[in-house]
Amino acid sequence: MKEKSTELTPTQIKRALEHIKTPEMAQKLVEESNAQDEWAALISKLSTAKLVEQLALNSAYTKNGSTIALTLRNSQAHLNTDKAQGELLDALNSELGEECQLTVEIGDSGITPLELRDTLYQGKLQQAFDSLEEDSHVKFFEQRFAAELDRDSVRPI
Repeated sequence: MKEKSTELTPTQIKRALEHIKTPEMAQKLVEESNAQDEWAALISKLSTAKLVEQLALNSAYTKNGSTIALTLRNSQAHLNTDKAQGELLDALNSELGEECQLTVEIGDSGITPLELRDTLYQGKLQQAFDSLEEDSHVKFFEQRFAAELDRDSVRPI
């Protein structure tokens, strides 16, 4: 019998990420990313328009003194407008209680809150695969009926 790989392939990860997550899973990912990342937590406290929020969520964050530097992903460069930067800076100044300067560069450095959420989701997806691979009921069906797990249908809960 051929040995099955338990590692997620890039194709499986891509397919899983393309599927719509339940509102509960999306909320869980937001909460976990907020707990792990200062920038994600700060974004969740801001009252901004959705496009401005997307600018922030698609950017890696560093703060040095009163200077905030964001690195926006190239695929989201269209979000980088003077108006969006101004609204984001106003919201950040208000939340942080200080006057900051904001710079936005296009690049790949750092990790964005959305990338963190995807990483968290990939971990949950791997756990779901591992759990199903070890489940005695699943093993029974695989052995008894020569069944195969439809890996593309697996979603973490």
